[in-house]
Amino acid sequence: MTAATEVTDLADTSAFDADQNAIWAEQKAMYTAFLAGDRTRIDRFILRDATIWDAVTERIARGLDDLDAIRATRPKGGDAPVTTSLIVDDPIVTVDGDLAFSRHILRVEREGGGERVRELMRVSAGWRRIDGDWWVQHSHEDLFSVTPLD
Repeated sequence: MTAATEVTDLADTSAFDADQNAIWAEQKAMYTAFLAGDRTRIDRFILRDATIWDAVTERIARGLDDLDAIRATRPKGGDAPVTTSLIVDDPIVTVDGDLAFSRHILRVEREGGGERVRELMRVSAGWRRIDGDWWVQHSHEDLFSVTPLD
C-alpha cells in the first residue's frame, strides 16, 4: 500500500478567471496538505469561526476548535486508513464581489482495517475575500457513496 502524495486534478479550468483559479488552487492546496498530514496548512485559510460539515460525522463544527475535536476522534497511527488516491474534478466556482461559492467532486481511495474502498464526495464551500486572500467561511463535505475495491 502506497500513500498518495499528490492531488490528481481532472478538471478543465481554462475558462476560470483569476479569482476562480485562486479559490480552486487553495482548495487543492488543502487536499495536498491533508495528504502530507499538515493540519496547520489545511487550516491556514479557514476562518476561526467557520462552520464545517465534515463527511464522517453528523455534527457541525462551529469553528476550528470544534473541527479539531472531530479530528481527535479519528483513528491514529497504524489504525488510521491510508489514502492511496485523491482525485478532484468538475469544479464550479461562482464569485460575486468578495463572496464566492465552490462546488466539486472528490474521489478518495483508501486502505485500512482490512478493506480497500473508494469514496465519492460532493464538496461545497462558501468563501470570503479578506485583504485580497480567499478564506473558507463554510464547508460541506457530503459522502455520497463508498464502494469496496476488493
